[in-house]
Amino acid sequence: MEKALFDPDAGYYSHNIATIGRRGDFSTSPTLSPSLSQSIAGWLKQCWRGNNSLPHTVIEIGGGDGSMAQGILRHLGIFGRRKLYYHIVETSAPLRKQQISRLGQLRRCQWHLDMKEALESTGGKAFIISNELVDAFPAKLLQWNADKKRWHEIWLEHDGTQWIPIPGNPVELPAASSLQNKHNFTDGQRVERHDSYLKWLAGWLPAWRLGEMLTIDYGDLFPEVYHRRPGGTLRAYFAQQRLESLTEILSRPGKQDLTADVDFSDLRVRTAQLGLREIAFQTQAEFITGKQVKADPQDPAINPYGAGNAFKVLWQRRSAMTT
Repeated sequence: MEKALFDPDAGYYSHNIATIGRRGDFSTSPTLSPSLSQSIAGWLKQCWRGNNSLPHTVIEIGGGDGSMAQGILRHLGIFGRRKLYYHIVETSAPLRKQQISRLGQLRRCQWHLDMKEALESTGGKAFIISNELVDAFPAKLLQWNADKKRWHEIWLEHDGTQWIPIPGNPVELPAASSLQNKHNFTDGQRVERHDSYLKWLAGWLPAWRLGEMLTIDYGDLFPEVYHRRPGGTLRAYFAQQRLESLTEILSRPGKQDLTADVDFSDLRVRTAQLGLREIAFQTQAEFITGKQVKADPQDPAINPYGAGNAFKVLWQRRSAMTT
């Protein structure tokens, strides 16, 4: 999955992604509606009113085509933008090119290749926001063995014509893993773990001294995230088609997006162990409507049967006292 997405010469994000939105392989909330960007702008204003010592610096991780940044800056207004410095961390050259084309004329926008560089430029004080970032990290695919009551990795074996999934090593779970929680899974249930995201987060977190963080992504709490999904949530997106069979997922390496839902139970407890204080956890629809955004009832970003409920918003805080 990591090679298919991030290989420098042939990876989907690093080389082959053309755009995001209706003309791309998949769409995001900011490319379909301005309401999410508007609500984030409202959240920033709310935080600044509540604490005037908070920095007027934003770091967006994985800026997509730049639509969210453009919307946030527009809805902050002239006075809100006047003191603001907006940083984007982007490793995808094709997407960075689109962002610069959309935002490059703004003097206060800067681009970085990694979080440590971005945080160094802000003195370790910043608001950090991301939309559909966690799901873009490579995930491990695990399978439940009901007889042995253990989780095993899923490995792939090639028989000369196709990839065949086979049981791999048993997994030693972290003490805080949501997979330690009670569940009623039947034999063969598959789940995904975003351990690579948590490892990446732990790598730069010590450099973040002060600020607020919004993590927006599709997913749910455990075990509800896998309700009626015995094969897990791993899937591919190609030309706006959602592909869920393992055969389709393993086809076209580097030519399609690969993703999995976020287990927010796992994410919340394990990031708390890293020193992040949770302020709120809610659906995207609740977050948008809570910021008094006058969204159209047909707005896809608040649709309770779509993105409005499928996407969750996790608000966490890093204080100067956190160690």
